[in-house]
Amino acid sequence: MNLSSRRHNTGFGYIGSGNHASVFNRKPKAVFSHLKTQLNTESQKQFKTDFKTTSLSDLEKQKIKNKIRKQAKQNTKIVVVLTVFFLILISLLAIKMLEGLLS
Repeated sequence: MNLSSRRHNTGFGYIGSGNHASVFNRKPKAVFSHLKTQLNTESQKQFKTDFKTTSLSDLEKQKIKNKIRKQAKQNTKIVVVLTVFFLILISLLAIKMLEGLLS
């Protein structure tokens, strides 16, 4: 009978959870991907959702990418405009406060 490949020698120092062979020789309880698929199927049954599983063509993929890029550019422009506006507003307020202090 072959030994498990997870078996380790416990004589290489204290590891924080004790030098017990049971700490090293435990098997993982459940694989995450299995739990993920199980959760997916259960939620689809519960909420009665049915998602498309067809592959997208290259043209459809390109359209999606272009749409995402366009939205990102638009968001960037909005952020830049708002940042410039608030910087100008803050600088004007600072100038007014300095004028008030100096006069």
